[in-house]
This record gives sequence, C-alpha cells and structure tokens, in this order.
Amino acid sequence: MQSTIPRARLDLNFGQPWLPQLEPAFTQGQVFIGRENNDLVVCGDFDDAHVMSDVFPFNFPAFMQCDAFEIFLGPADEKSYYELHVTPSNSVLQLYFDGSGARKALEEHIVAEPLFISQTSITQKGWSVHVRIPLKGLFPTSHPEWVLSFGRYDYTPGQTQPVISSTSPHAVCNFHRKNEWPRVVLAELPLTSLEKELRTLPPFSRFGK
Repeated sequence: MQSTIPRARLDLNFGQPWLPQLEPAFTQGQVFIGRENNDLVVCGDFDDAHVMSDVFPFNFPAFMQCDAFEIFLGPADEKSYYELHVTPSNSVLQLYFDGSGARKALEEHIVAEPLFISQTSITQKGWSVHVRIPLKGLFPTSHPEWVLSFGRYDYTPGQTQPVISSTSPHAVCNFHRKNEWPRVVLAELPLTSLEKELRTLPPFSRFGK
C-alpha cells in the first residue's frame, strides 16, 4: 500500500532500486517539487560530467539518444497519467496514458497541445531543469492526492546504453509501475524556497523558443 506524503514541498533523490547496487557510471540527481496556486513546480539538478543533448523538434523521442529528465504524474484516484520529458537543450516530449494497459505505439500517446513550460541550463556539475505545469490543463477536475515519479536517462560518450535511474522504489526497471509511485498531497502553501531559486532565472521559455 502506498504511503501518503502530506507536504507541499518534496525532495527526492534518484536511485536504481531494481539493482543490487548502483552502476559504476551512476551519478546523483535531485528533484524538489511544490505547488503554487494551480501550478505544479518541478526543479531538478543533475550531476553529469558529459551532458549529451542536441536540439530536437517538439515531441521527438530524444530520450532514445540523449540525456532526458522524465516526469510521471496523475491523480491518485485515476488510472490515467502523463509522462513529460525535458532534455538539457529544453527539447520536450509529452505523452498521455489512459491507464487501460493496452499496447500502443509511442506516437499514439503523444499530446500535440503544449502542456507546460520549461527552462534548462548547463551547470558546473551537470545540468538543471525548471518546469511549471498547470494542473487544470492536464486534469480539469480537482484532486486531493496525486502520484508522482521522476526518471532519468543519462548517456555517456562511447557507451551504447544510458544509465537509467528513478525516484521511485521500482522492483524492476519500468517507470510505468504506477503502484510504486509515491502519493503526494499538494497543499496550497507558499513556495518561498522555490521562488528564491526561480527569481535568479530569466523568464520561462516555452520549449526552448
């Protein structure tokens, strides 16, 4: 049974719980989230000695060939959920899953209408991402509890496979095991720590434009 975390601010670290120990090439990342009015705000910082990312068209599956940060979210009382990707170059992929479990091609899950705004930057340690998601644009009705998870694809030059990690306690390497995502109550509380960080950044750019 999932435990509920009744907080508006949540800090999460990445790991590889499906493995007996972390891969040698694993590097740490951290995500913190909060709610401001009806927006979910997500900030991520990732250690990465070799940031790999080109600029891709909107809704291109860049995670198959470059670094990517993935957001999984949906109401706790519904089966449906969204999967939102951002790369270091601020290329975006948006996917929707109705919760039926039916096998479909990736293209059938793509959401053409922009759902969120994002900004990325290269840092001394790697790269960072800031995302603002209007929750009512995803699910029009209000929900007291949400399930949230975050994934990461970390590519290294000369290696054919990325290092994959997650903030959820997945028993196997499958980010779509929604029953293992933590429940979160996103209360309406001021995000003072988030606001302080966001004030140091230029205004959000939509999909790198």
